[in-house]
Amino acid sequence: MADSPQSSNLPPYDPQVLLNSQPVIVSVIDPAHYTVQFQNQTSHTAFGDISGASCYEKIAAQSSPCEFCRMPEAMDQEGVVSEEVEMPDGRRLLVHWAQASTMDGRMHIIETIVDVTKRKHDADGLRQSQKMEALGRLAAGIAHDFNNLLMVVIGHAHRVVQQLGSHPCHHEVEMIGQAGSRAAALTKKLLTFSRRQVLEQRDVPLNTLIREMEDILRRLIGEHIQTVIVLDPRAGHVLGDSVQIEQVLLNLALNARDAMTEGGILTIETGNMDIDQAYAQAHPGAVPGQYVKLSVEDTGCGIDAETLAHIFEPFFSTKETGQGTGLGLATVYGIVKENRGYIDVTSQPSRGTRFTVMLPRVLSRSSEVEPVTAAQSIPATRATILLVEDDEGIRGLVGAVLRDQGYEVLAATDGVEALQMLQVRKSGCDLLITDVILPRMKAAVLVEGAKTMFPLLKVLYISGYAGDMLVSHGVDAQAAYLQKPFLPQALIERVAELLLPDRSSSQ
Repeated sequence: MADSPQSSNLPPYDPQVLLNSQPVIVSVIDPAHYTVQFQNQTSHTAFGDISGASCYEKIAAQSSPCEFCRMPEAMDQEGVVSEEVEMPDGRRLLVHWAQASTMDGRMHIIETIVDVTKRKHDADGLRQSQKMEALGRLAAGIAHDFNNLLMVVIGHAHRVVQQLGSHPCHHEVEMIGQAGSRAAALTKKLLTFSRRQVLEQRDVPLNTLIREMEDILRRLIGEHIQTVIVLDPRAGHVLGDSVQIEQVLLNLALNARDAMTEGGILTIETGNMDIDQAYAQAHPGAVPGQYVKLSVEDTGCGIDAETLAHIFEPFFSTKETGQGTGLGLATVYGIVKENRGYIDVTSQPSRGTRFTVMLPRVLSRSSEVEPVTAAQSIPATRATILLVEDDEGIRGLVGAVLRDQGYEVLAATDGVEALQMLQVRKSGCDLLITDVILPRMKAAVLVEGAKTMFPLLKVLYISGYAGDMLVSHGVDAQAAYLQKPFLPQALIERVAELLLPDRSSSQ
């Protein structure tokens, strides 16, 4: 029979040429003695010439067949048998075994090896990144709800203290307010972890900041630990919140101190670092660019791999109960991410730990803008304020504080109700105070509708959220804002600051 047109057009090929072109490791192995009969070019590159040698000796560096080897199983069945294994050097290999017969009828095993180390690393990094993001959203939600509750506790405690005078219960109510303030500080840390804070970013000279903190760092660390500070004079400036950056350094230094109970060496270093595409691919979460590096290294007890995977999670702590909140490193993580930076940690048990923080480097210097100082003492006014807040406790508290100052206060539970109140009001409205997240209508839509009726209307947003949450809900990032929980005096001053220019200009 003549060859079919299709088969006659096939070019001649050499199986060895085809195998050598494959990017995976391919070996033909004699199962009786585990000896390599053939290896492709990729195998040559990885292991050198191992033809005639045993695969377990040359590939796995063992003196006997590997425990994970499933070659005997592959000899007893058709198809491919696979196993993913971890090598002594940390590489992850996916190994396939399949039986095949040679021209003389003898059975051999074709072994294919794929290095999946990078794929596993990338997948683990992606899962960790997704987990941290989910934890951030959860932390932000918890902090928001707690801020609403704490707003009522702190606010009413403050008002009652002012009214009690020398009453015997004065101290007890004052303690309630202080406890509420401490709880508010914890929720602020949760918001920092979840990157929901308002930043006051400025040009920060990192070396100068560390020099100014050197004395307090040495006192906090203690004399039993040697502190070494190595500042690269070429280290650039970073754009960030200086208070937050100080918090990062303090938390990392204190964490290092706690790892060196018997003493040791704490090393703080700065320098410039450029992250390229290769580094970013190997470190999920890193973004290529020019950074200033801050590293904090200790010679303490170190961290095992299992713990290392959780150290940035909120409320995760290896310390004894009552020795910490579990928010220190979570706060560090949140601050670094919020300032568009990257943090890396390397550690081994009994061999110390090194945290490396990378913050974007300032490439062009600009003059700093001095903050605006709020009014300190503002007289009462008969201005009309529309308060829109769905939480009954906060609505009652804020309304009471404002009425005590002589304001006329209209209260609504959502945007729909608020717009209906404005539509029937003829005497106008001076200020709209609204929560950022409202039922039935977005705050941004409410503001737009209200300003259509009263173009000169001033607006003050309040919320337990902050930062990018404002923008994501349609709020101008430059809008007047007050973050919950706030004290009555802070509300009074902020409202007066917004209303006073109009009052003074009308006189």
